[in-house]
Amino acid sequence: MSESNRKIIVDAITRMLARREHSMVEITAKLSQKGYEESETAPIIDEFREANIQSDERFAEAMVRSAVARGRGPRRLKADLSQHDVSDSVISQAIKEVAPDWFELALRVRVKKFGPATPDDFKDRQKQMQFLQYRGFAQEQIQYAIRGDGTE
Repeated sequence: MSESNRKIIVDAITRMLARREHSMVEITAKLSQKGYEESETAPIIDEFREANIQSDERFAEAMVRSAVARGRGPRRLKADLSQHDVSDSVISQAIKEVAPDWFELALRVRVKKFGPATPDDFKDRQKQMQFLQYRGFAQEQIQYAIRGDGTE
């Protein structure tokens, strides 16, 4: 690899990481789109990882915080992170670090979309449950949100 290519790749990675956290897979894909071979980029990405400039752990934490802020549940979050080849242990650790209350988040998301009143009829209830399921919440979190106040 020529020194100018190395400089361009380092510069591209630096610019990506200056804006936000990126997963290793995401950086590799973006560099590949720019026409760089993985054999050229992999050693440079490894240097960034060893220097702790690029971290899948920080990326996962940022994604968890973003998902919570956007009202997305744990299932959707895990699916999104899996697309970035983030390991299950890293995902679990990131969720543990952020420690969101998924039940209260599901309730807040439902109230924001449909208002504070609990659904009266079957059709409204199904509509709200499907919405929360799409957002990635588990069944027990959806039930909590549908009840409205956490009571049976």
